[in-house]
Amino acid sequence: MMQVNKKYSNILFAVLMAGLFGINLINPIVVKADAYSSDDQKTISIDKKLRSIHDLKYVDNISSTTRTFKNGDVLEFFVKVTNTGDTNLKNVKVTDNLPPFLKLIFFPGTFNSTDNKIEWTIDELNAGHSQEFLIRAKIDKATEVKTLTKETNVASARVDELGARDDATYYILHKGTTSTTVTPDGKGEIIIPVTGSGSLVLETIGVISMGLSGLALRKKIRGF
Repeated sequence: MMQVNKKYSNILFAVLMAGLFGINLINPIVVKADAYSSDDQKTISIDKKLRSIHDLKYVDNISSTTRTFKNGDVLEFFVKVTNTGDTNLKNVKVTDNLPPFLKLIFFPGTFNSTDNKIEWTIDELNAGHSQEFLIRAKIDKATEVKTLTKETNVASARVDELGARDDATYYILHKGTTSTTVTPDGKGEIIIPVTGSGSLVLETIGVISMGLSGLALRKKIRGF
């Protein structure tokens, strides 16, 4: 009899404790996961490329041995933002920090002239999806650049605690002594005089003409 009373007293104690801590012994509470569970992966990436307006392909960087840009040349920048995780992202803030000597032609978002940067927001970027943007600008007020100068364009994307950035570089040079480009086979380098190129062509034509005239005179004198 004492054992039965002890059994019931244990049950009564369990019921009282359940009531005290709010535990439902009849219908257990179903716990719902938050929007981002522990299995979710939130990651983001950004890719920045550029090209001369005369080129077809965007590249990560343009070296000085490939091309140098001068005042009035037009560049186009390509920005690709990708949600590389498995969770949809909202309100992704994208910033493009421009180097000096650029005058914008078209761009997304708004331009902050004080900080020389473009800012815009992607309202929602689903998992595994990307959005692409173009920025076109012209080399401007670079006539005082007397030496080869490296310019870096930096783009970044941020959402919550996530962040990513990438850059693209190119070189500018004042209309000075030379302009560089690669040979058609992509191996060598041609150095073309910017000033006096016209006279160089004329001089070349003159030398060829003199050579032909001399050959004709020689034939006339010798008879062959």
